[in-house]
Amino acid sequence: MTNQVFNTFSEEQQAEYQKYAEEHWDSTLVQQSVTRWNALDAEGKKALLADGERITLALASSIPLRENSPVVQGLIAEWYAYINRFYDCSPEIFLALGEMYMNHPDFSAFYQKIHPALPIFLNKAIRIYCGSDTEA
Repeated sequence: MTNQVFNTFSEEQQAEYQKYAEEHWDSTLVQQSVTRWNALDAEGKKALLADGERITLALASSIPLRENSPVVQGLIAEWYAYINRFYDCSPEIFLALGEMYMNHPDFSAFYQKIHPALPIFLNKAIRIYCGSDTEA
């Protein structure tokens, strides 16, 4: 699979997102992510991005199944494991990521390009996965 969805960011975009992450989350985890990413060779980076793209597109395709379906929750578990390949992501941080996917203009626009309902869908599915959605 080619990385059609997860194209690499420009150095300026990467620096902007890194600064945002450091301001909003633990800068140690941001550095952990940078270190893990930089430890990969070109093929490892390509494979990691392809895996993220595969999971993202599968989640977009599963929107008709609803956020609490076993299929969707399995994909969210894969997404959580994927995020943990970058840094040690606690359930609390994973919840915050779900909020960011929905509320941060850049991330919301990114996921809306894939499917208009994807940012809200991801947020709710992550909330269910983490046991924080009382409407599940």
